[in-house]
Amino acid sequence: MLLEQRRLTQITQLALRPHGLYICRKDRRGLVTLEVEMPYEEVLPVRVERRQHRVISQWQVLGFVFLLHALNNGLRQADDLYTLIAFGVSIAAMAIYWYGCRNWWNHFILSTTHARVVLVDRPNERKALFCFTEALEQRTKDYLRENYGSINPLGLIEPQLQRLRWLHKLEVLTDKEARALSTRLTGRMDNSPLLSMGQELEAPYAN
Repeated sequence: MLLEQRRLTQITQLALRPHGLYICRKDRRGLVTLEVEMPYEEVLPVRVERRQHRVISQWQVLGFVFLLHALNNGLRQADDLYTLIAFGVSIAAMAIYWYGCRNWWNHFILSTTHARVVLVDRPNERKALFCFTEALEQRTKDYLRENYGSINPLGLIEPQLQRLRWLHKLEVLTDKEARALSTRLTGRMDNSPLLSMGQELEAPYAN
């Protein structure tokens, strides 16, 4: 799956490769300025954040509108042509500001464990961005489950238990799956301690 976003000065590409997330950034001439492939082991958790950054504050906009209004009133006494010009400038300024709020100053931030990719949050591209994020999370979980979700009862137990805890923490394995694999690995029904008359007993073993 490939996601590409073109801006005035750069092109950003994200792709799901067999072993990791591919990130590439090019300038407007097509020259690569950043290229990296992040292994799926270092992706989760995936977080999505939408931020709005306005280069012009609301108070500045109100002041600008007030200035145009005063200019319009002053020029109205001079000539009707200047009045039309001032009115057109004010309409154009407000249109540019509205367009900027929707297309320039909103950012879609895709965060992983070791990366933070900033993309422009455009209304017509928003669905594709969220679809790619969901696909990235699912592809990562499938990869981790396939490569790390199996156990070997004849191997060392502690490293495998640590791997199961890691997968469970990343929500790759559910509570039920993690308990079942742990039971198969250790033979214990439950890892939580049992108490009797103030003394800790060993957990029962599976038959």
